[in-house]
Amino acid sequence: MVSIRPARVSDLEALGQIAYATGFFGDSAAVYFPSPPLFRDLWIKPYLNGIGACNFVAEIEGKIVGYIIGTPDVGAYRRYFLRSALEILGKALTGGYPGLLKSALYLLRAARYGSRQAPIERYPAHLHINLLPQSRGLGVGQKLMAAHLDCLRARGIPGVQLSTTQENTAALGLYQKLGFEVYAAWKSPLWKPWLGREATHVIMVKDLRA
Repeated sequence: MVSIRPARVSDLEALGQIAYATGFFGDSAAVYFPSPPLFRDLWIKPYLNGIGACNFVAEIEGKIVGYIIGTPDVGAYRRYFLRSALEILGKALTGGYPGLLKSALYLLRAARYGSRQAPIERYPAHLHINLLPQSRGLGVGQKLMAAHLDCLRARGIPGVQLSTTQENTAALGLYQKLGFEVYAAWKSPLWKPWLGREATHVIMVKDLRA
């Protein structure tokens, strides 16, 4: 049986492990980002530390097998990183992020080939969802998305957006099934050192007012 519950700060390690294990198009992020603690602190911790909302985890027999996290306020997300920059830098300088130098290649490329976004006036929320391989095909993703979207609607959020690539075919199918539409798509060289080719990035949006 799959159970869905709100995410807690104490789930940070479990969510970080899932994010890292699936962070390269469903495979481990180790191929391009050999610093799991930094990966967790950049892409999971902010949502559990005050700027996130409508965060949920999926459990099977008490084990977390997937999660959905997001924020209804992109501005708050950006301000969080400004506030935490010194903390992250201090941890990096004291050796708190093994693998930092090799991970920096991705961070520099991400800064150079940055993602795009839909208008935040219409789609102020954004989300991230990840599942362990053994939980796929059980309806876990759909249950997490339903809980998250219902929560956003209850808060009066007008719309939500997400970023993915055409490599994530299963995820694209789920998003389309739930009514997300493609807002923008473009080829990016971001992943070329690890994929050997460009990848098509996709921004998808969903209007929550209907």
